[in-house]
Amino acid sequence: MRRPANFIATACVAGVLATGAFAHAILERASPPVGGSVAGSPGEVRLWFSEAIEPRFSGAEVSGPAGRVGGRISVSGNQLVIGVPRLAPGSYRVNWHVISVDTHRTEGSFTF
Repeated sequence: MRRPANFIATACVAGVLATGAFAHAILERASPPVGGSVAGSPGEVRLWFSEAIEPRFSGAEVSGPAGRVGGRISVSGNQLVIGVPRLAPGSYRVNWHVISVDTHRTEGSFTF
C-alpha cells in the first residue's frame, strides 16, 4: 500500500519542479504605470520583472509622437531603466524584450 502514496508524493514534487523550470521574467509593474498617465515628464521609465534579467540580452525603447525618444538603458537584478529626455504631452509606447537569468526570452509593450 505504500507504493501509491510514494507515487503520488513523487508526482507532486515533479509537478512543482517542472513548473519552476518554465519560469519567465514577466513584467510585474512599470513607472510610469502601464496604461497610466503622469502629470509631468518622467526622467526615466522603470520596469520591474518577476525575476532577474540578463543585462547583455535585454533592452527596451520608448517612442512617441516624434519617434524614438529613449536614451541610456541600465539593468540591475530584476529592473530595467530607460533614461528619457523631457517628454512633450502625448501618448508613448514602451517596447521591451528581456532574457531571464535562466535564458527564457519574453517581450511586450505598453503605453502611458
